[in-house]
Amino acid sequence: MILTEKRQIIADENYLWEQYALTKDVRIRNQIIEKYSYLVKIIALKLRGIYQNYGDVDDIVNEGIIALIDVIDKFDLSKNIKFETYATIRIRGSIIDYVRKQDWIPRKVKNDFKTVKEAQDALSYKLGREPEDHEVAHHLKMNMHEYNSIIRNAHGTTMLSFEELLSEANVREMETSNGYELPEQELESKELCQVLKDNINKLNEKEKLVVSLYYKEELKLKDIAEVMCISNSRVSQIHTSALEKLEQGLRLYLYDNLKR
Repeated sequence: MILTEKRQIIADENYLWEQYALTKDVRIRNQIIEKYSYLVKIIALKLRGIYQNYGDVDDIVNEGIIALIDVIDKFDLSKNIKFETYATIRIRGSIIDYVRKQDWIPRKVKNDFKTVKEAQDALSYKLGREPEDHEVAHHLKMNMHEYNSIIRNAHGTTMLSFEELLSEANVREMETSNGYELPEQELESKELCQVLKDNINKLNEKEKLVVSLYYKEELKLKDIAEVMCISNSRVSQIHTSALEKLEQGLRLYLYDNLKR
């Protein structure tokens, strides 16, 4: 009975796509948009860390809906690719492109964060322990608002860079594969999943915990800070460090793929 119902649902969905491909009827397209708009909300929530300081959530969702409409118009049912997979990758990429075009200065952000990390290393050596945030801020002769702003901006920049690279890897996998076996909204390539798992295993324990709580448990940074009994800025630093290492591993994976 359940199998019969699933087959009927798939048949109905295919019919809807076939009718839209033939007629380009706006009413049919609106039905498809309504059916898959949840993807935009899921992606917007998952990417909140890269745009929360640079864009309003409503703007992000609107950008995602525009991308969804474009994906629907371009989707080819005959290519045997799940729409959810194709749409997720394209919507994610569109939101990342939108955020990248906003008015902020990654180079300055990276230089500021480098200064903070150098100060942390110097104080760690001097104090024989990990310095507190207020100690680093005092060492750099800046107030806590300035210090937290640097940490927050660096975190957003690193997340954006990582998500861009992840999106690029997903697009390449999609273009060279005929189908996917993993659940919807998850990374669709087993090979890509394994690369990420291998690189996550190379992280230190704090980095692994933050990555797990953020991506698997979907906790916000402030909630992770409470769980780990550390400051929000410290969680951002750990997350930034983890993403930089994962990004490096992804770049090597993409480079190796180009040589194949």
